[in-house]
Amino acid sequence: MNKKKGFSKWLLILDYIIATILLVVFFICHTTNGVYIMNTMNELIESGVDISMLNITAPFNLDIFGVLLGAWISQLGISSTAYYVLVKSERKVQLPMILINDLPQDIKDDVDMTQLITTVLNNTNN
Repeated sequence: MNKKKGFSKWLLILDYIIATILLVVFFICHTTNGVYIMNTMNELIESGVDISMLNITAPFNLDIFGVLLGAWISQLGISSTAYYVLVKSERKVQLPMILINDLPQDIKDDVDMTQLITTVLNNTNN
């Protein structure tokens, strides 16, 4: 189980890294588009061209990129939730053993371990 959690953790970290890279590239492209359009409009205005009916095309079309970014962020939410559920279920299974190991020896001899494990598993929310 620990190997599975380790892989899931690295997969989640990789998802966050990719999402961060996508966000940075999106904002760089968006800023580049804005600077390009602003510079082009300023050059046209200085040269005396009427820009009231002009449509300047940006160098980067971010429509598809926005869809990709939205899909990746949705996938990131799903993988974060899956990792949280995995860690929560593993913790719930380990909790009775932690409790049993922390009990003093004289109490361990008097306690029904099956009953203790069942009670802990049924009454924990984590």
